[in-house]
Amino acid sequence: MGERIFAIIGAVIVALVLAINSPVAYAQAKSESKGAPQSPPVSWKKVPDSERRVLSPLEKDWSQLSGNQQRRLVGAARQFPKMAPIQQERFQDRLKEWSALTPAERHAARDKYKNLSSLPPAKQYELREKWQEKTSHPKGDAAAPPNSPIK
Repeated sequence: MGERIFAIIGAVIVALVLAINSPVAYAQAKSESKGAPQSPPVSWKKVPDSERRVLSPLEKDWSQLSGNQQRRLVGAARQFPKMAPIQQERFQDRLKEWSALTPAERHAARDKYKNLSSLPPAKQYELREKWQEKTSHPKGDAAAPPNSPIK
């Protein structure tokens, strides 16, 4: 269970880092940091069908998200058709993983992200490299022992 949470938190962190570095996210964060009022919630029924299909893993939690979060997600879903197939797959996988987390696991992931994002960029890069190295070598890929029937 601990490895699952670590993997999910890692994936969420990478997704958030990528999302935060986008110009749209930067503009939204800048306007929010200036004390801009919170956007009113978006009804799930008012989300266009194409975006609703992409965001379907979040349907049961939609009403619990802030209006700003909802609008950012709808904006990301609007960009979904323009993504490369591997990006689309990752986006969908991360939405499913996030929606499967318990509230406590989500809270832990947010805290971890907040703590990691406050680190200097060089340290963030170092941790990201370690995480990518660890996740790029899944268990069970080791070479078969010399006496193994697998050749």
